[in-house]
Amino acid sequence: MKKILACSMAAVMAAAVLTGCAGGGAPASTQAPAKEAPKETAAGGSEAADQGSGDLTGELAVMVNNAFTGMEDPAILRAAKAFEEAHPGVSITVEGLSGKELISKYTTSAMAGSGPDVVALDNSGWPIDLAAMGLIIPLDEQIAASGNDYLQGPLESGMYEGSYYSVPWYFNNTGLYYNKRILEEIGKSEAPATWEELEEDIKLATEKGYAGISTRLDGYAVFNMFMAAGNPVIDTSGDRPVVTVNDESGKEAFHFWTGLHTKYHAFPEGMKDASDWATAYTTFVSDDCLFFICGDWAYKNIETGNPDMEFGLAPMPKGKVNAVCLGGYNLAVNSNSASQELAWEFVRYLTSKECDYVMTEQGRIPGRTDVDYEPIIAMNPSYQVFIDEAEYTVPRPRVKNAASVDEKVCDAFKKVFFDQTTAEDALNVLEQELNDFINENY
Repeated sequence: MKKILACSMAAVMAAAVLTGCAGGGAPASTQAPAKEAPKETAAGGSEAADQGSGDLTGELAVMVNNAFTGMEDPAILRAAKAFEEAHPGVSITVEGLSGKELISKYTTSAMAGSGPDVVALDNSGWPIDLAAMGLIIPLDEQIAASGNDYLQGPLESGMYEGSYYSVPWYFNNTGLYYNKRILEEIGKSEAPATWEELEEDIKLATEKGYAGISTRLDGYAVFNMFMAAGNPVIDTSGDRPVVTVNDESGKEAFHFWTGLHTKYHAFPEGMKDASDWATAYTTFVSDDCLFFICGDWAYKNIETGNPDMEFGLAPMPKGKVNAVCLGGYNLAVNSNSASQELAWEFVRYLTSKECDYVMTEQGRIPGRTDVDYEPIIAMNPSYQVFIDEAEYTVPRPRVKNAASVDEKVCDAFKKVFFDQTTAEDALNVLEQELNDFINENY
């Protein structure tokens, strides 16, 4: 029998601090012109809202990350109004909170038997923790009947014990930002497409006195190294999670990335102090670092951080496979909700094609396969990189207390980067720590 989730509330709250930027950070790039709510039907509602079941009535409370509420005329409020007009007996309130406040407030209220009916959750582990605590409901039947073709990677981020407990709202993933001036200086005209090319470029850049590559040392960045080697870190496909981090593919990944430090001192010194993305940007916008690993939100921050620097964006270089780490937010329904049918209908509506504008007006990428990406590309053509990576975007290990896994994996990398131990020893310790973690939680 699986153990009850220990210290679950503390673990979920810690996730708000330990996750990388799975949909956080500043709103992405330039905002597009505001779009009207979905086209009205003869009945006076919207096309998507009218597709729901019968005569929905009731009050609905929705809690989302404040990136969607902190601007003039928020699109999510227009969507809520369209839903209300389609269902005159429905009243919706939307509350926007920062990530840390959101997960803390939701967890506290849901454990007390209340809380909002619908909640937006960072897909880096929050859905799994809340599902294990019984605070959100499984949605398998609703998803199957919804007609919404969700992207598999984002959808799987909400899977717990064989059931889906959330659906993708929007997703992001990592790309390789590069300094065009330095790339040209080392004699290259294109960003690297493979690990071998990446290492060659970093070697050439460091020989000229530049830093080779930078990022923030958190799971959002570090998990990429294992995923591109085809290693899940923790395999959750069976009844019990299995640690794989020290398998051959894990060793290959860890030794490759730590080798960029031991062989070339590729990482800028400032990366050691980059405890948040705002600090991490400075290691790249200083104009003396060739590469930077980050998600879509970095683009605007780099532009404003150094308007004179010419930079580009490319897909993450391929290791054994093409794979990048998933970020973003999912939507879930509170198990305490007295209006679960209504809550699901609003979730289905918000994640339907007709509500894509809620996300695309901010440059967010909806988590379905049938999205019209034109508004996003019109805002920033470089975002095609993230769209193209969608098919091989992979969620982090779907385990309880996932924030603890993030911390352990990053600490192993830091031990080598800070010259405290060898890569082999760090990986051996990490394997033992993760096995202990599984024994404690399962």
